[in-house]
Amino acid sequence: MATLSFVKYSGNGNDFVILDHPPIDIAPSVVRRLCDRHFGVGADGVLILGTAPEHDGSMRIINADGGEVEMCGNGVRCLASFIDTKSQVKKDTYRIKTMNATYEVKRTSNGSFGIEMSEIKDKNSLDLKTLNEFEKSFYVNTGVPHLVFLSNDVKKIDIKNRGSFYRHHPLFLNGTNVNFVQVTGDKKAYVRTYERGVEDETFSCGTGLTASALALSHWFDWSGAIQLQNLGGNQTVEVGNSIFYSGEVTFCFKGELHL
Repeated sequence: MATLSFVKYSGNGNDFVILDHPPIDIAPSVVRRLCDRHFGVGADGVLILGTAPEHDGSMRIINADGGEVEMCGNGVRCLASFIDTKSQVKKDTYRIKTMNATYEVKRTSNGSFGIEMSEIKDKNSLDLKTLNEFEKSFYVNTGVPHLVFLSNDVKKIDIKNRGSFYRHHPLFLNGTNVNFVQVTGDKKAYVRTYERGVEDETFSCGTGLTASALALSHWFDWSGAIQLQNLGGNQTVEVGNSIFYSGEVTFCFKGELHL
C-alpha cells in the first residue's frame, strides 16, 4: 500500500489537490479518486509539482475526470502560493512551466498571486454564426479553448445543460470550456463557467475569466482593469499590452491518502 501526501488549495473556489513530486505514477483512476467529493479529497483537479531547469517548478494539471489539460490559471496561482510557502527564500515572481509555456506568477499588493496570461491565441478563429442562441459570442484560446456568450441574465441559464451542449458541439474538435457573461456595470460583469474535464460549473476559472475579459474588450472596447464576479467571489483581469489575472488563493488543508 502506497501513502500519498497532498495539500489542498483553492483559487477563488476553484479547488485543487497538489502533489509535490509524487513517488508513484498518478494514474487517471487515482486522480478521479482524489477529486471525488464523496469518497476522496474533493477537487476540480490535481496539480502535480515537478522540476524544470531555470524554473521554480513545473505543473501538470489533470482534471477531475482523469484527463490532462494544457493550462489552468487558478492552478498556476495556487501552485505558486504552495511553492512560496515551502520556500526558505521568498520571491516576488515565480516561473512555472506548464505543458506548452512558461508563466510568471507575481506577488500582488495584498500578498496573493497574479499571473500574466501569456498564451492568448486563436481569437475568433472559428465561424460562430450558427451559435445564435445568445446575443453575442466569442472564441479564444487562453491556454485552453474557451467559448464566451453574452447573456442578459446568466443566473437563469441551466449551466450544466447548455454548457455541456456547447462543450461537445462538433465545431470544437477537442471540446471547449463555455462561459456565460452578463454586464453588470462599467467594466464589471458576472461570469459563469462550465469547465471541460470537470463537466460542471466551477466556482472560478482563471482562463475562462481571461477569455471573458477579452470578449468584453472585443465587444465593448473595454481596457484596463475589468472586474469579474462569479460564484467564487471577485477577480480582476487587466487588459492592455499584456493580460494579467489576479484573485484570492487559499490554503485549505493537508493530509495523506492510502492507495
